[in-house]
Amino acid sequence: MKNDNSRNTILQCALTLFSEKGFDGVSINDIVEMADITKPTLYYFFGSKEGLFKEILFIHYDVLNGLLQNVCYYEPHLSDYHADVEPVLRRIVRTYFDFAQKHAQFYLMALSLTFAPPTSRPAELAENYHRVQYELVEAMFLQISRSHFNLRGREQLCTWQFLAGINAHIGFWNRGFGSLDDSNVNALVKQFMHGIFS
Repeated sequence: MKNDNSRNTILQCALTLFSEKGFDGVSINDIVEMADITKPTLYYFFGSKEGLFKEILFIHYDVLNGLLQNVCYYEPHLSDYHADVEPVLRRIVRTYFDFAQKHAQFYLMALSLTFAPPTSRPAELAENYHRVQYELVEAMFLQISRSHFNLRGREQLCTWQFLAGINAHIGFWNRGFGSLDDSNVNALVKQFMHGIFS
């Protein structure tokens, strides 16, 4: 039985390389050299470079999408503005920010996949994971629109704009601009709410 430490080392080295150079910019030789393993060891665990990439996507998106499933729910409190829509939006932003801080290399790679040509193989492999996120957030906006009629018919657009704002903030943070602290969570949510309720 091969050492599971080798498997984890391969995953980490591959993630580092994919986040820096993209899927197409990384060769099997690059990965095995960085991980200090042989090609047969990589093939034993993952079968191919694509198999390795799929495993990285599964491991990280499974965590993120699981976290989102736990926070994407709306509880109406129509008599209290700050206890109504704001808490669910803050929970979602905080979930993304915390995940991005804990998995910075992966999130950098994920951002590149979000805006990659849709017919590229890496984007195709990530599409179902992205779709899960869109559907979770859109379902939450559909819940909100049952109480806030001005959002009816705009749920999909709200989803796109909300996630775009979150990803833009994380993207700038990844480049050394700003932070992902609570003050920025609150600022992003307030700005978004001003846009949908003004």
